[in-house]
Amino acid sequence: MNYFTKTAALLLIAVFAIGSNRSFSQQAYAIGPDPEMKVSGTSTLHDWDMVSEEATGEATLRVSAGKVTTIQSAQISMHVTSLKSGKRQMDNNAYEALNASEYPEITFELLEANQDGGNDWKASGTLQIAGETRTVPFQLQLSPEDESISLSGSAEIKLTDFSVDPPTAVFGTIKTGDELTLHLKMKLNPIN
Repeated sequence: MNYFTKTAALLLIAVFAIGSNRSFSQQAYAIGPDPEMKVSGTSTLHDWDMVSEEATGEATLRVSAGKVTTIQSAQISMHVTSLKSGKRQMDNNAYEALNASEYPEITFELLEANQDGGNDWKASGTLQIAGETRTVPFQLQLSPEDESISLSGSAEIKLTDFSVDPPTAVFGTIKTGDELTLHLKMKLNPIN
C-alpha cells in the first residue's frame, strides 16, 4: 500500500468511527414540563390519589434505531407539598405523616436498569421518603418521540418500610392503608 492509500484508509476509518460514536453516544435528558407523579392508596373510607406536577431531574440514556438501549443514570426529586389530593385536610395529614417540614423532598436515584423486551425495562433505585432510604424496583416504559423520550412506570411500596405510620383522620376512625402505588408519567427532553 502506498502512502496515499494508507492515508485514505485511515481517514475513512476515522470518519466511520466518529459517525458510529455519534449514533450510539449517550445523551443527557431533563424532565420536561408537566410531569405527573401520582401516589395511589386505599383507606377504610375510599381509594385515593395524590398528584404532583412538579418534579425535576435528569437521566443519561443511549438511543439507537428508535429505541432506548441503555439507561446509564437517572435522578428525580419532588417536593412533598407538591402532592395534592384535592382535599386540604388529607393533604395536611399526608405532609405531617411524611414529616415534610424536616424532609421536604422525595428523591429517587437509579441503581440499575435492564431491558425487559421492547420498550419495557426493569429498574431499581434508592427511594428516599421522610428521611428513610430503601431500594425499590420499578417497571418502566421508555419510548422515543422525535428528540424526546416518553417515560411511564410504577412501583409498589409500603409506608411502614420508610418508618411512616399510615395517616388517620376523624379521631382514628378513617385509616390509610400501608400499601401504595407510585406512578410516573413524563417527557424527557434532551439537554443541549
